[in-house]
Amino acid sequence: MTPTNTQIDAIRAALHANPGAVLEDLAKAHGVTTRDVLALLPETEAVSVDGDRFEQAMREMTTWGELTLVVNTGDVILEVRGPLPEGSLGQGYYNLHGKPIDGHLKASNCDLIAFVSRKLFSSDTHSVQFYNRLGDCMFKVYLRRDAQRQLIPEQVERFRALRDGLIADH
Repeated sequence: MTPTNTQIDAIRAALHANPGAVLEDLAKAHGVTTRDVLALLPETEAVSVDGDRFEQAMREMTTWGELTLVVNTGDVILEVRGPLPEGSLGQGYYNLHGKPIDGHLKASNCDLIAFVSRKLFSSDTHSVQFYNRLGDCMFKVYLRRDAQRQLIPEQVERFRALRDGLIADH
């Protein structure tokens, strides 16, 4: 379902009032998908590529060092910190082989990959977010911070290089 003009106006007003609002919270409050809210962010905060770049994005992020993988179901916000492990495709899943991050990601359901750079709880953040065909966020991978709570510059450079490279290839 496409958001109505009333919903769009209300979401934009909410983003203006609270630029760091959690996308899933806005989606729930306005009866739309998280992807619908993502689409209303300015291009300076979010750009997207097709989900068929899933494996390429995942493989690149294994070289970035410690990251935070986040899954937000609405009832649970699960955060796992560590280097993103190597993975392999099998039966529609991207199977992660590591610790502490291990599991099976339904790569075949990924329809969109968003590179999001925005404030969250008053701090600058960069994340790679994976969305399914229903408009739900499957999971997010956030860049980490150093001891002074600053984003790690090498990770920011790699994030931008991946984002820009995938956009240029598109």
